[in-house]
Amino acid sequence: MRHEHKEISKILPYGELLRGFANQGYLVKSDLKRFLRDRGIFFNTSEKEFLVPCVSTLLLSPSEFDELREYQNTKEDNYKKNTSRINCSSDFKIMDALDNINFANIIPKEGVSFRLFKEPTITINPYNKDKATIEYEIERNDLNKSWYESTNIFKGEIEIEKISDTEIKLTKSYTSNESNFVGENILKCTISHFKEKKIVEKGQQLKKILFSDFENADRIVFFYRLSANMQDSVFQFKDIVNLEFRPEIGKNLPSEIEWMLNKSELKIRGKQIHDTFFIKDNKFHENLQFWEIESSFTFKLEKYEGTCNIVFGFRDYLIKGDNAEFELNISNFSLYNGSEYSSKDKLRIKNKLLRQIEKSKDLVYTNFLNYIKEKGVALK
Repeated sequence: MRHEHKEISKILPYGELLRGFANQGYLVKSDLKRFLRDRGIFFNTSEKEFLVPCVSTLLLSPSEFDELREYQNTKEDNYKKNTSRINCSSDFKIMDALDNINFANIIPKEGVSFRLFKEPTITINPYNKDKATIEYEIERNDLNKSWYESTNIFKGEIEIEKISDTEIKLTKSYTSNESNFVGENILKCTISHFKEKKIVEKGQQLKKILFSDFENADRIVFFYRLSANMQDSVFQFKDIVNLEFRPEIGKNLPSEIEWMLNKSELKIRGKQIHDTFFIKDNKFHENLQFWEIESSFTFKLEKYEGTCNIVFGFRDYLIKGDNAEFELNISNFSLYNGSEYSSKDKLRIKNKLLRQIEKSKDLVYTNFLNYIKEKGVALK
């Protein structure tokens, strides 16, 4: 989230300063069109290339600039989620286990351009004493950015839940590389604290969903179960709209896909991608390393209906290789009758959807592990 310039209350931009402010991604087309309509200016287009120049010609009153600032401040970066688990003892409550935990030194004192804006705070679920959330915010300063972009606030949280007598689930949600970095350090502090309290044995490590956990063909099966074959009462699959992959290095490729040789990264965007021959035919799958899939869905959650894209994948594969961790996030979110909802409402609904898809992912992954076990038995 953009954090306002410290002198923002003393600034009333115009001309090029206002153009830059209005052109931010955090001010969307519908915000600008609504703002101009309130000034009595109507456009038959919603493209920012036409709206922004018009806004920049205006002399705003302080209250009008405050209105644009409010539009800006209600926008948030997309949350990304990944989960891990760890074995534990049975005789404890999460609310007691987190007592007196120390989050000191989760950010280095030197060598980084960000700091804690909000110290980690622990909230115990009032309906489940075995579930807690650790929330935090970090502030990043970008000295090379414009006056309205120089400071950013990024949120993050860690949800900790005892899901059985022998296992704890930890879900990390973050909005930037910096909040991911801090989230990882909070996880390390939490596990160390649990080990000190003898809730978790010293030799135990977090169990994450990593790229290396899958054979090439099995990874594609996992992606398909999350998208085209996902059984969920909230989401209805429409299409696969994006795939990122490459041929496995060092393997001989079938003649039909020899053109992929020496390609380090391939992306396919469009419609009906899953009908492409080398994706549809599983004889090619053992030669292909897929690390990300984006699928479009319609959804119906409570009284809300709309469309969204969900991105499943190992985002850092090209950097971390086999150690890349699985994560998911929602993109291209749209509500039917969206103009009836505020930006804060839309963010709240989107986060509900993200929690729902995280639950479905857990079920898919559990069933997938059973499938791998059964396949291994059948091959013996």
